[in-house]
Amino acid sequence: MRRLLASLFLLALSAAPAMAQESAARTRPSFAVDADGERLVADARLDCSVREVDLRGYDASGDGLYEIACREGAGYLILDARPAVVHPCLMLQGIRLDRRPNRMRQANPPQCQLVGNTDPVPELTARARDAGVDCEIDAVAVLGLDADRHPLIEVGCRDRDGAWLEGADSRTVTSCLVVEAQGGECGFTDAAERAREVQLWLAGTEAAACDVTEAAFRGRTPDAGVYEARCRAGDGLTFERTGDGRLIDIRSCEESAAVGRPCALTPLPADRDRR
Repeated sequence: MRRLLASLFLLALSAAPAMAQESAARTRPSFAVDADGERLVADARLDCSVREVDLRGYDASGDGLYEIACREGAGYLILDARPAVVHPCLMLQGIRLDRRPNRMRQANPPQCQLVGNTDPVPELTARARDAGVDCEIDAVAVLGLDADRHPLIEVGCRDRDGAWLEGADSRTVTSCLVVEAQGGECGFTDAAERAREVQLWLAGTEAAACDVTEAAFRGRTPDAGVYEARCRAGDGLTFERTGDGRLIDIRSCEESAAVGRPCALTPLPADRDRR
C-alpha cells in the first residue's frame, strides 16, 4: 500500500504533455498519421485496436503528440519521443461522475478530444461491473496510476461500501473497508456506508439483530477476512468472511477477547463499567 500511494503521489506531480500548435510545414498526410499511430500503439504494447488517430501538435523538441482512439474503450495521448511517453485518456480527463447530493462536478476541460476519449464515465462504470461491483454506482474516478502504470479507479456506491479497482484489467477489487484499514482513503465512501455494507452481510445470520453503527476490517486468516462490527445496543462482534461471501466464526466481542482477538470498536464490559 505504501508503494502504491508513493507512486500515486509522484504521478500526480507529473504534468500532462504540453501541446504546441502544429505548423503548416509539419503537416502530415492522414495515411502517415494513421501509420504513426499504429506504430506507437504496437511499440508501447497497448491493448488497443486503433479506431482513429489525430496528430495534435508538436512539443518544443519537435516530437509529435498523437491522440489514439481505441475500439475497446478510452484511448491514449502518446508523445512520439525516445522513448515514447504514454498518457491514458482515462488519466487526463477532468470529468468524473459524482451523483451524491450536491456533489456533481466537472473539473478542468479534458485534454483528449476524439469520440470515445472525452467521457471516461461509461468505461469506468463498465470496468466496475466487469469486476463484479453490483451496487448502485453513484461516483467513479481515476485516482492515479499504480506502480505498473495501470489506472487505479475508485468506485462509490449508494448506501454501500465502495471499492478500489486495480490491475491491467481493473479486476483486482479492494473494498473500502480494507482500503481504509491499510492506510488508504476512499473519498466516495463514508463510515455509515461501510456500516450498512456489513449490516447486509449479517442478514440471515445469528448476528442479524446487531444494528451496525461502525465496522472495520481487522486482517486476514489464510481463508477469510476478519471484520469487527459495533452494535447500537449490547456487545459488538467479530467474524470472518470467506471469498465466496460466507460469514464464519461469528463471536461476541467478549468471546473474541477470550481467544486473543479483542475488539477495538466496542469496549469490554469491565472497561464500560470504569467509564
